[in-house]
Amino acid sequence: MRIFFLIQFSLLICLNNLFGQPWEKTYGNAGRFDVFQNLTESYDSGFLVLGATDYFPDTRGLIIKTDLNGNILYQIQLGIENINDELNLPFSIDNTEDGGSIICTAQGSSYLGDIGVLKLDACGNLEWCKVFRTDDDPDWGVEISQLNDGGYILLTMGYDYTFNNPRIHLFRFNEAGEVLWIEPYATTVNNPYISYNDPYDLVVTPEEDFFISGFCYWCDEPAGTGGVNNDCRLKAMGIYADSSRQEEWVSAYEATDTLSYSMGGWATQKSNRNFYIGAIERSTASYPPMLLVIDSLGNFVHDSLPQFPMVGNKWVEGFMVNPSFNSDGQLFTNILYADSTNFYPGWFGLHELDSLGGWHNSFIHPTAHSPYGLIVTSDDKLLSGAVVGSELNQDIILMKFNTNLEYDSIYTAPREYDYLCPDPIVSKTIDLSSCEVIVDVKDIPTRKEYEARISLIPITPAPNPASGNLRFLLENTEYHTKIRVVCYDIQGRQMAELPVNSGIHETGLDVSRWRPGMYMAVVYAGNKQMGKTRFVVE
Repeated sequence: MRIFFLIQFSLLICLNNLFGQPWEKTYGNAGRFDVFQNLTESYDSGFLVLGATDYFPDTRGLIIKTDLNGNILYQIQLGIENINDELNLPFSIDNTEDGGSIICTAQGSSYLGDIGVLKLDACGNLEWCKVFRTDDDPDWGVEISQLNDGGYILLTMGYDYTFNNPRIHLFRFNEAGEVLWIEPYATTVNNPYISYNDPYDLVVTPEEDFFISGFCYWCDEPAGTGGVNNDCRLKAMGIYADSSRQEEWVSAYEATDTLSYSMGGWATQKSNRNFYIGAIERSTASYPPMLLVIDSLGNFVHDSLPQFPMVGNKWVEGFMVNPSFNSDGQLFTNILYADSTNFYPGWFGLHELDSLGGWHNSFIHPTAHSPYGLIVTSDDKLLSGAVVGSELNQDIILMKFNTNLEYDSIYTAPREYDYLCPDPIVSKTIDLSSCEVIVDVKDIPTRKEYEARISLIPITPAPNPASGNLRFLLENTEYHTKIRVVCYDIQGRQMAELPVNSGIHETGLDVSRWRPGMYMAVVYAGNKQMGKTRFVVE
């Protein structure tokens, strides 16, 4: 009785708040089909809602910037309207250290789309954008994050794949958007029991290792053997690559029932370093939500099917969307409610679980439905996005809750927004037709080729010969520490030592008082020699 009362109470809160002043905002235009894609909290405590308008065939990306109470400050449309069969569908957005945003998309001239990446500055202006063109194959950016060095890591779906895989890649960019390397993961070559795979989410750890959640077809015999006994089943999957981008392990969920099917969806990491995947159990038609826990070594250490009580004739099914822990270790997630008349898109559900998947509380909205998403805000509240309406009249809805799954209070204290931009930001449309289109990526190195290239510090003397001031031009210093340039004469005697800070590409000295002759300059990082050159003093 207590469980049933709790969920009824949360439903009552939802209905009552509809007639009060709930923290609930709706965005859209009459007669327009909008979709919710993602959201994040801005540096100024406002929110960035990522969506799309006129969802197929003339899809345009949409960024809605709101204040702390969800009131619109401005909107940015990604792509020009009235171009039929032009796709600009964003999937992920992350804040950048300069107050701007990095966004990954499906972008192109047809519904198939290609991987797109665009960078906006703190004023919402386009800094750069790139499209990776592949013929015939649909591919897109799944998740993108900025790393500590200012560059970016992008998880993609479908790029440069054959029939089965590789379908999962990480793209590494520098801060200016140049591609440093592209690396495939969970390939059949390295994992012979994998026949097919799809990525769903990317988690960047505090050490900047990478965890990818998704699913694959896992075969009892190596894929491609041609045998009749290859019994491949759909299974939730986790992939771990360390900070050097080396694939450490690939783990597929092996249930007690070897005939079971599962799919891995969104993921998060807890302070205990375990990864939590919001999955679904696919062996039955009801697709119940499943919580999977993987430790840092790739072992599945826990699995559970949370027991959600019904609300009338409605039950919970589907992926646990954006599982997120708050500071007290409470686990929250979005999962839809469905009934026999509405399996999808169902009704919006927000749920509280413990770290083992035990149910604590739920909230159901009577009109909102999927797609939706969830984040834990800086004030330890819950912000969810979803949609309301249907057909050609669908809008985006934003809701903020406290940890009791009650609507949050409206904030009254004044606050300055977008203070990193010197001028007020107004709503605008960004033309993406001039994005750089990259067709031939044969020259982009793999991870190993890239690491070999930056492992040394090439040094060039200028001028050479020299009679006065001599400059040393250095490369790759941003990837090394404790750098110094040491000059020796032809007898091996040390003449000078010049310390060089990481990221500095030039140093020098006055050689006008040195004896004419041949000299050697050696670059060290710590005690390791990284490069050398000869120069002549006249």
